Amino acid sequence: MFNLQTPGSASGRQLRTSAMSLSPPKRVFFFLSGGWGPLVRTLPIVKRLADHGIASSLGIAGLGSQLQDAGFDLIELNLLPFNAPADAARSWWSPYHFLAYQSLESLVEHVEAYRKSIQEGQPSLVVTDINPVAALAAKSLRIPHFTISQSLFLPFRNANSSRWRLPDAALPAINKILEHYGAARLESAAHLDMGDLTFLPSIPEFDPLEDPPSSVRYAGPILGNELIPLSPTTDCSSSARPWILFYPGRPHDAAGPSGQTLLNIALEPLRAVAARVTVASGGYDFKLPHGAHDRFEIVPWHILSPDRKPDLIVHHGGHGACLTAITAGIASVVVPTHAEREYNARNLAALGCGEFLLSAALDAQRLRGAIERVIGTGDCAAACARWSRTIAERNYGGSDLVTRMIMQVI
Repeated sequence: MFNLQTPGSASGRQLRTSAMSLSPPKRVFFFLSGGWGPLVRTLPIVKRLADHGIASSLGIAGLGSQLQDAGFDLIELNLLPFNAPADAARSWWSPYHFLAYQSLESLVEHVEAYRKSIQEGQPSLVVTDINPVAALAAKSLRIPHFTISQSLFLPFRNANSSRWRLPDAALPAINKILEHYGAARLESAAHLDMGDLTFLPSIPEFDPLEDPPSSVRYAGPILGNELIPLSPTTDCSSSARPWILFYPGRPHDAAGPSGQTLLNIALEPLRAVAARVTVASGGYDFKLPHGAHDRFEIVPWHILSPDRKPDLIVHHGGHGACLTAITAGIASVVVPTHAEREYNARNLAALGCGEFLLSAALDAQRLRGAIERVIGTGDCAAACARWSRTIAERNYGGSDLVTRMIMQVI
């Protein structure tokens, strides 16, 4: 059991009265999970909202200094991160699993921090992107709430499409907190990622669902790589082909030193391949071996364009990395660094857009073989080109669709 002082109704009325008297501009709160991936699909929405005079505030762990320097309004929560056993995390990874690993008291403390920020900020709408604690706060406050998600995290995903599963202990924790605040219980832990509207920044073939309700909508890929506050490479001095872009993700995440491990393994076969190789670090401080700068172009970020497009992307299997490659018509070799990324990698391969190698069986020889095979045959590149055209022809709406639905609500 836990004991918690819920903010009184009088203070809530005072906040609302003050907000109304000052007539502040409409504002949307975005609460994201970590890393650049959620930002890549959020920043285009933030930009479109700004075009309509609607302000946005961002809550995300680990990237506050870069975002603040770029002029974005940040939501400061000052919470200690959740922790989970790294050996367990490698096999699944999801913020939702942390609900099962934390004490109820710790989880309540985090939910209260989100509730306080929402009550004080008085946003017109809360949007959560794979952030279960923020979703709990929004549901407990019973305020307008949209979610941006992926099929893996939703209750309607294909049942046998991944070994990834939500832990049984998550649902009791979720419902105890919702009951405490007088909110409705959930049927499953996956329903926590369902908002009043839920958007998948993807396509059905990559993020398959079975009979989703009308409140779940495919927005098509939302890719704002050019909006990320990192200095992209502008060096076009080398026109050597084939050209490989390597993005290992974060050096260290909830699954342990996943990006650093991938980089350590991948640089040897990439060094041996007869190709130009650009390593995009994401602005993170990777430990690079001696001589890496002599062999590789190492940049913080790379923005793809028709005249600056590599022949292959080697990456960690992040949702955004996969869709960036597919949308741009670029083949992939994927080394998924945990189960969520394995799900993405398998779906990418099913589209014919690349190959994947499980990290447990990875070695330099196998990775080099996959790289040379994908580049050499051209079959994956042809499939990616077809999917790129198909996505463009479908005209999903992307950030414009999400912005339009937000404006209808607020």
